[in-house]
Amino acid sequence: MHTNSYRLLFKPYFAPVVTLLFLALNVALGHIFMPDASTTSEQYRDLGGALALPLVGGVWIFFLPVLASKALSSVRRSATLSGSSKRHARVYAHYVSQVPLLSAQSAFFAGLLLAFLYMALEGLLYFSDLSLPENLIRLSLHIQAVYCWIAVIWMLVSLVRITLLLTQFATRDLRIELFNIDELVPLADSVLWNALAVSACITLAPIFWLGRSIPVLDIVLVMAVLLVILYLLFFPILRVKRIVSEKKELALRRISDALKSATRSEDESKRRLTDSSKRMEDINNLVGVRRELTETKEWPITLPVGIRLVLLVLTPLASMVGATLVEQMVQEFIVGWQ
Repeated sequence: MHTNSYRLLFKPYFAPVVTLLFLALNVALGHIFMPDASTTSEQYRDLGGALALPLVGGVWIFFLPVLASKALSSVRRSATLSGSSKRHARVYAHYVSQVPLLSAQSAFFAGLLLAFLYMALEGLLYFSDLSLPENLIRLSLHIQAVYCWIAVIWMLVSLVRITLLLTQFATRDLRIELFNIDELVPLADSVLWNALAVSACITLAPIFWLGRSIPVLDIVLVMAVLLVILYLLFFPILRVKRIVSEKKELALRRISDALKSATRSEDESKRRLTDSSKRMEDINNLVGVRRELTETKEWPITLPVGIRLVLLVLTPLASMVGATLVEQMVQEFIVGWQ
């Protein structure tokens, strides 16, 4: 039963269908409406929640199987490019494929707990100034809040565990060669897509704040998710870069020792380098290898990817600033329309 439910969640149509059903329900119950000049902050909050909860929850659940699939293919491609053990790659691919299933139960309970904790702290569980029927109508928003929180926690926990597996595979089982670091590109792309998906999901957060100021608790939560983005991005990249740097430093040290040995001769008749063509050839080869090794890149990402990383980190912050500007424009439009 648990496995069947998990497979249903991973169907490509599940998230869009659930999102549309929730949005239709919110329209029918009056949670989604056209605001006017008399709309209160509480009504704006319900409007923002009625729009954002289905969208945010749906987008997070929709992205999870896509990212898990990309992580699977990245493990296989990197193993093929580097000539690493296919058996080890299959083991890691199996672990990656099981991560969402293993994270589902903990995400369910954590999401349920955090949803009710958030609503309790924000005073959203029950409104004393509303009648009992009106509070019962708002239960649909509570259910959607739980759905949204579970989706967010499920995806974040799964991506963190997948990132740990990809990092372990790259640093322990993948054959990293200094002159063929491009074999890490598939893994780097997978990590980039993980962070990109989380960043894209955060850009939907300003919908929650339509017509009102951003709550302090929401700012704290967005900052926490931004920290997760930074972890997803830079932890595996820095770990791989450190290993490549250590290998490069060791290789350069060995070449320096070899050059010192090659420039010394026990034969009195061949003390000068020009006295032995074989020594000259060996030294030229070592100098050439040292030059190529010095120019070898240590980062498993290219300049275009690095630019995308910077934009990726700045996008959620830009969306929050943009949300404030859009909010002002909407309010001015509503006042003018009235």
